[in-house]
Amino acid sequence: MKIISNLDSVSNHFSRIKELVLESDKISIVSPFLMGDFNTFFNDLKLDSLNHIHLITTLKPKSFDQISKANSLMTFVDLPIFNNDNVDFKISINNRLHGKIYIFKKSDNPFKAIITSANFTDSGLSYNHEWGIEISDLIEIEKLESSIIKCIEIDDITKADVYKLVEVSNSYLEQKPDAVIREIDLDLSSYLNINLINHFDDSVNYWLKPIGVTEHTVEPSRKFNEIEFDLHFSKLRPTGVKINDILICYGVGTGKILSIYKATTLPIKVSDEEIEEEDWMERWPWYIKGENLTITYGTNWSNYNFNIGLLANEYLNQNTNNHILANGSKSLGGLNWGKDKLRLSTGFAKFMIEKVYTKNK
Repeated sequence: MKIISNLDSVSNHFSRIKELVLESDKISIVSPFLMGDFNTFFNDLKLDSLNHIHLITTLKPKSFDQISKANSLMTFVDLPIFNNDNVDFKISINNRLHGKIYIFKKSDNPFKAIITSANFTDSGLSYNHEWGIEISDLIEIEKLESSIIKCIEIDDITKADVYKLVEVSNSYLEQKPDAVIREIDLDLSSYLNINLINHFDDSVNYWLKPIGVTEHTVEPSRKFNEIEFDLHFSKLRPTGVKINDILICYGVGTGKILSIYKATTLPIKVSDEEIEEEDWMERWPWYIKGENLTITYGTNWSNYNFNIGLLANEYLNQNTNNHILANGSKSLGGLNWGKDKLRLSTGFAKFMIEKVYTKNK
């Protein structure tokens, strides 16, 4: 066992981790906070042996850190070493992560690990008063790594995913330039396609919701790419819809899926003043705020023939013993009677969500 600290610039975390990276062919960096530019650490390293980097970090919903994290991850995936086919990376998310751990391997066998208070940031590795313990017990390091892997929530984030996170972050800042560097109404994890559907809570309900009315149908040129969108319901309070529920919205007139939203509020009723300004709200006075999970798809929805009726037929043909509504029905007929939502069976909802996600890249 060896104690590492930043009190000596010659043998601080920055220097020691670099030394161990040069001896490794695989490394794991486990850190909630990341340096703004990974080139700061990797730029001058002669990495002849290294062939894999596993980065595990956070992407906490509502945290402004997501914005800087997206840009930091872009500098990571753009590192010149990854232009070499012999070196690859893996990015994973654990939003409950607080520990900082660095694991070093040769020929798939760990030989060193550092458990520390030091984040993988410029100040954490060099300037802050941080202390860590370096261990070399193979069995204990394997136990440590196994426990880290079990805590991963989202896995295998690609370079394309990271670029999407940067795009969404930039779009958010353009729409909300005065966002406070504290809590913000953004969840970048929602924009990751990787196994995202498997991370919906078991208590989530799935709803099919029309947008538009017969006399005012949705035009094919309209885009549904806002980060947040008010989803309106009729005069009866939309009972059953709760926070984190998923709403698959389709356009009246086209029947096509427009975008997929996650409810971020309970139902809200518009004020009398709002009704006076917008008379259509008298007919649709209840609404919930929805976080758009498929911005890219919502920009181009009219290019795809994801008609809800056709999708229902396809699903039932593939799953003859299943149903499409939570009540056991195999029909969407309730929509023809003016219903403003239908609760879907989990199977049919996920079937449609997976279809949309294939185009949300």
